[in-house]
Amino acid sequence: MRGLKAVVAVAAAMAVVGADGVIGDPLAIIIKLPSMRIPVPSHEPVEVTSSARKPAIAPSSSAYVKPTPSSSAYVTPTPSTSAHVTPPPEPTTSSSSYVAPPPASSSSVYSDEPQATQAPQGDIPDGQGNTFTVPPGAVKFPWNYNNADHVVPLTPESQNGGWAMSPNQMCKPNSWCPYACAPGYYSAQWDPSAVLFNGAGSMNGGLYADANGVLSKPNKDAAFCVRGMGNARIRNTLGASVSACQTVYPGNEAMIIPSVAGAGGSVDLNVVPSTYWLGTSSQFYVNLRGSSAEQCVWGDSDKPVGNWAPYIFGGGQAKDGNTYISVQFNPLYTSAGFSVSEAYNVEIVCDNGACNFPEGGKCKCEGGKCSVDNGCTVTLGAGASASFVLY
Repeated sequence: MRGLKAVVAVAAAMAVVGADGVIGDPLAIIIKLPSMRIPVPSHEPVEVTSSARKPAIAPSSSAYVKPTPSSSAYVTPTPSTSAHVTPPPEPTTSSSSYVAPPPASSSSVYSDEPQATQAPQGDIPDGQGNTFTVPPGAVKFPWNYNNADHVVPLTPESQNGGWAMSPNQMCKPNSWCPYACAPGYYSAQWDPSAVLFNGAGSMNGGLYADANGVLSKPNKDAAFCVRGMGNARIRNTLGASVSACQTVYPGNEAMIIPSVAGAGGSVDLNVVPSTYWLGTSSQFYVNLRGSSAEQCVWGDSDKPVGNWAPYIFGGGQAKDGNTYISVQFNPLYTSAGFSVSEAYNVEIVCDNGACNFPEGGKCKCEGGKCSVDNGCTVTLGAGASASFVLY
C-alpha cells in the first residue's frame, strides 16, 4: 500500500485507480478518505482540496504534440461537512426548467433509456454510406451520423475524417483509432494490453487498424459505446448554449468530444464507471456562453476555447462505489488575461439522494473564485444525482 489514506482523484483524464484503493493523479482534485483499503461511505466526512492539472498547450498545425502533465503538487486538504441530502425537486411545467426525474432503479438516473450493457452491438460497419474525408493512406471512418451504436463523427470534413483525433491527424494502418460517443456514453474499446496511463499505450483507444487498414474490435464482448453512470449533467440557465468538451483518453487527450447544453436546457455528462480503462475518470473543458460543438478544439492564449475555456469539470466512479464530481476555474483562462466578468457562474446542486459537499455545504465558482480554493469536489452516494448549474 502507499499509506494509510486512500486518495480519490477526479477532474482529470488521468485519474487512476490502484490495487490499494488509491485513485488519483497528483495533478488533479483530490479527496483524502480516512480509510486504509476501503473508503468510507459518502455520509462520512471527507477532506477536499485541489491543485489544478495544467491544461496542455495546443499542438502545432503540422504535428500533434503529446500533452505534458504539470508538476504541481498536492495542496493541504481542508475539512468537509457531513452529507447533504436533497429530495427531488417538485415537477414543473416550464419548458425551460430542469425537472429531476424520480429515483430510478438503474444507475442511469437521467435517461429514459435502459442502462446499456457490456454486450456486443454487431460488427464494425462499413461506413454506412458516409461521404466523410478519406485522405490517401487513411482508414475510412466506419459510421455515419445518427447510428444505432451512439458513435458521433467528429469534424468529418477534416483529415481525421470523423475519428476522435485532432483535425490534422489521420487513422492510419498499424495504429489505434479512437472514436467519440454521444453525451452520457463512453467508448468501451481500447487496447487491452495498455497498462500505463501515462506511457506506452495511453493513446491506444478505439479500434485497431492492421497493416492492411482492416479494423478490429479489441473488446469483442463490449459495445462500441456504453451508457455511463448517468448521475451528473449540466443544467444551463443562461440565455445561450454552452459546450463542454471532453478529452479523448485513452487517446491524444485533445478536448474535442462535445456535450452541448442549449439555452435553458441540459445535457448528460459522461461520468465513467470504475471499470473504465485503468480506473481513469472524465475531464471536460467548458466553454463560454454562446459556444457550440465547433468550439471543442485546441485553443490558444488568443481565444478562450478548449483548453483555455473558463471551467474544468471532472467526474468518475471510485472503487468504493461513490461517484466524485468536481469543478474548478481554469487557471489558463485568467493567466491569459481573459475577462472573468465574461464567464458565468457554476454551482454543483444535489438533485436526488445523498450528496457530500465540502465545508460550508456548497461547491460553486463565482467571479473566478471557487468556494474551495482551486476548485471543489462533491461525492455522490449510490442512487444520488447532481447538476452543474450554470447561471
